[in-house]
Amino acid sequence: MSLLTFLLSALARLPLRVLYLLSDGTGFLLYHLVRYRRRLVRRNLTRAYPTKTKKEIKRIERKFYRFFCDYVVETIHLLRISEDEVRRRFLYTNTDLIERLSEDGKPFFVFLGHYGNWEYFASFPLWTPERITVCHVYHPLSNKAMDRLMIRLRDRFGSIGMPQNETYRTLVHLKDAGRQPLVGLIADQRPLMKHHTVWMDFLRQPTALITGSERIGVRMDAHFLYGEVKVVRRGYYTITYKEIFPDENEDFSLTKQYMHQLEQTIDSAPQYYLWSHNRWKYRPDAEDHPVLNA
Repeated sequence: MSLLTFLLSALARLPLRVLYLLSDGTGFLLYHLVRYRRRLVRRNLTRAYPTKTKKEIKRIERKFYRFFCDYVVETIHLLRISEDEVRRRFLYTNTDLIERLSEDGKPFFVFLGHYGNWEYFASFPLWTPERITVCHVYHPLSNKAMDRLMIRLRDRFGSIGMPQNETYRTLVHLKDAGRQPLVGLIADQRPLMKHHTVWMDFLRQPTALITGSERIGVRMDAHFLYGEVKVVRRGYYTITYKEIFPDENEDFSLTKQYMHQLEQTIDSAPQYYLWSHNRWKYRPDAEDHPVLNA
């Protein structure tokens, strides 16, 4: 066990109210002293909300750093959280939709965003019928100790982790074994840039889209849903499923609908989005080729 893993496991044993005190202090340091990615956060917010004043932008910034540190300590707490507590803290409001749609045996692709505490999706096996196998797609981390720790966190309630490049193969294997997969996808991050990239307007700026999830889901004739997360109060969330239907007149309409709904969620309370991610590193030029974001 690495020193970092040992320290995080020890922190996970602390009550969440104590971890929130740690979060408050860390948030103050990150924002005012360390100034962790403040220039990037300011740029992302300013471009996403061009009509807001500097004072309004700074208010969102401060709230974001406070919540970002809450996200970190809540994620650490997930290493030791009980099933009863995670059920109280992350409430699924309409699992009856999953129950009804699952009767045809088709897979589910559930789109989520880097909004609220997305790590709580690991608890979804506690809310699903036994015939459904909950899976999540992840990017293996270069730090092997941290990679093992995150796998342990995300798998502890029964979800199956799938490396991104093995998604289709794993899903076919599950289907052949008579299991009905439900896949959780955090699909709003920056894609690997290639010559031909799909773009849309997201948060008032041109944004490159990840389309691989839609390609695989359509190929498997899956149900597509958006998981709308709401922050009820500190440490408590709800998630509501909204079915997404394809538009035959538009390419990658499922992904675009998901991004549009995520945008509405973010606009309702922007402090809970991951603004410190360099989401708009690239921008399209006149010929739709990616160029570095200044």
